[in-house]
Amino acid sequence: MVAASASATGFRSTGHSAQGLGLANALGADAEHVSSMSYNPAGLAFQDGQHVQASFARPYVKMESPASGKSQPDTTLYPNSLYATYRSPASAFGLGLAVDRPYRMDSEWDFGEAGAATRTELDLVDVNPTVSYRLRPDLALSLGADYYHALDFEYSSVASDGSGEVARTGDGDGWGGTVGLMFWRESWSLAATYSSGADLTLAGDNLNDDDFRLPSEARIGLKYRPSLRWSVHLDAVRRGWDEFDGLEGVDATGKDWEATVGYKAGAIARLSDRSEIRFGYSYEPDPKDDATFDPRSPSGDEHLVSVGGGWRGQNLTLDVAYSYAVSPSRNVEGAAVEAYDGRHRTNAQYLTFSLGWSNF
Repeated sequence: MVAASASATGFRSTGHSAQGLGLANALGADAEHVSSMSYNPAGLAFQDGQHVQASFARPYVKMESPASGKSQPDTTLYPNSLYATYRSPASAFGLGLAVDRPYRMDSEWDFGEAGAATRTELDLVDVNPTVSYRLRPDLALSLGADYYHALDFEYSSVASDGSGEVARTGDGDGWGGTVGLMFWRESWSLAATYSSGADLTLAGDNLNDDDFRLPSEARIGLKYRPSLRWSVHLDAVRRGWDEFDGLEGVDATGKDWEATVGYKAGAIARLSDRSEIRFGYSYEPDPKDDATFDPRSPSGDEHLVSVGGGWRGQNLTLDVAYSYAVSPSRNVEGAAVEAYDGRHRTNAQYLTFSLGWSNF
C-alpha cells in the first residue's frame, strides 16, 4: 500500500506499485508490467505466463494548518499491494487478482472548535478479480469486480457543544466494478478504463450503517514506443469527487467538492534486456471548496515528480521508486468551521519497493 496517508488530493492513494510510482502513475496504456492491471486491466490479455508481485511503501507526509499546527501520519514501511495474473499463450483470456489500498486517510488535529475534525483514519482494502478477453489480436476488453472493505475507519470530531470529542470508529464494506478497453501494438497502445466507485456502509461506535461514498474514476492512456529502448506514457484521469458527500449523519450539509481532471506523463529507458529506469511527473487539482473544506486529507493542487528503476532476472523481479509531491499553500476563506480559515500546506515523499516472480 503506497501511503499511510493519501498524498494525492482528496484521499486517493499516490500509487499501486514501484513501476507505477516511478512513472508518476502514467500506466494507463501499459501491458508490460504486472501492476498495470490496476491502471487498465484489459492489458491482462496481452501478458503471457504466470506473475505474482508484492509491493511495500514508506510514506513521509506533513500537513499543516494555521490553527492546529502539523499532522504527520505514521512512516512505517507496510504492505501496499499484491498482484497475481495468468494467461496461457494459446488463450484469448487473461485472469488477474489484485489486492491493494486505493484510498487512505490518516490525520489528527486539535482545532477545539465545535464540529472540527480530530482523528481521521481510513484503511481500505480493494479485492479486485478481473477477466480480460482478446476480441482480436490487437484489441482486448476486461471486466472486474471491486470489493472494498474498511479494516479501520475513524471520523471523529469535536462535539457540537464543544465539550469534548465524539469518536466515530468502526468498519464496513461496499461493492463496485471496473471495465477496461485496450488497443495494443508493439510501437503504441491506447486504452480507457472506468471504475464505478462504491458506497461503503459503516457500523460501529457512533456509526449506524452510515454511508461513505468512494468516487468514480475514468482514465485514458497512451503509450508510444519510438524505439526498443524508450517508451513514453501519457494519462488523463477524471475523478468524481463531486459524488463525495462526507460521512452520512456527520457532514449534515454534505460536501460541495468538484470533479477533477489530472494529468500524468512518464518515460522508460531500457538499459538492457534486464534493467530499466523510469521517471515521471503528474498534476492533480484540489477538489475541495472553501465552504465545506476540511483538513482530514491533503489539500492544495499536487505536483509530483518521481524516479525509479527495475531489474528482471530469469524469474525474479525487483523494482524501487521514489517520489516527491509538493502542494502550493491553499488559502481557505469562509469555511463552515471558522478554525479552518487560513493557509494549509502539504508536503509528501514516498519510497516504494516491489518484488515479483514470473514464469513464462
